[in-house]
Amino acid sequence: MKKSITKYHTNKSIKSRIDKLLHRMAMIVADKDTRGKNDYGKKTKFELRIIEKKIKEIDPAFYDLICPYGYLDT
Repeated sequence: MKKSITKYHTNKSIKSRIDKLLHRMAMIVADKDTRGKNDYGKKTKFELRIIEKKIKEIDPAFYDLICPYGYLDT
């Protein structure tokens, strides 16, 4: 896998925005099947894809690193 320098690695503002989205993704996955207020149940995958789309809009190169199979393209 080829290393690339992305906006995430060079721009503090973009890194902060993406870090917040990654944290949100981690919370969604951690709360899955807990029946808590942040448990999206069957909509978990959909919610994760929404966040992935936001990351792709901010930094497409970073998105390609974290989603190498291009889930949004399907």
